[in-house]
Amino acid sequence: MSSFAYLALDSDYDPVFADGTSLTGVQAVAQAVLTNLKLFYGEWWEDVTIGLPVFQGILGQPTTQRNLSAMSLLVQQTIESTPNVTGVGPIEVKFNNGQFSFSAEFQTAFGPAVLTSTLPGLSASLS
Repeated sequence: MSSFAYLALDSDYDPVFADGTSLTGVQAVAQAVLTNLKLFYGEWWEDVTIGLPVFQGILGQPTTQRNLSAMSLLVQQTIESTPNVTGVGPIEVKFNNGQFSFSAEFQTAFGPAVLTSTLPGLSASLS
């Protein structure tokens, strides 16, 4: 199995550059997934094809079952595009009072992970 390292982020989601703070394994992949989900589609100048299409496909959409399924698919595709993600399990999405929240289980090359997050702001918890 290859190794995978990722910069740790502090509570404000800024990178931590201190020695010994890099994440590895499941935590590194989960942090990469969170970073991809926090990034708006087209926002990063170096690769405008990554990120969650929040403005293109989530915010402003009526809360119908069909739209929630489409939003779930957008989250799934963003997770699947992250390196070392080997599969995505159940994704639960909710849209309530202008806040989009989701919970996703996914498999990595290093083990399982769960991510729960809310938009706007995308505060998140990893496990």
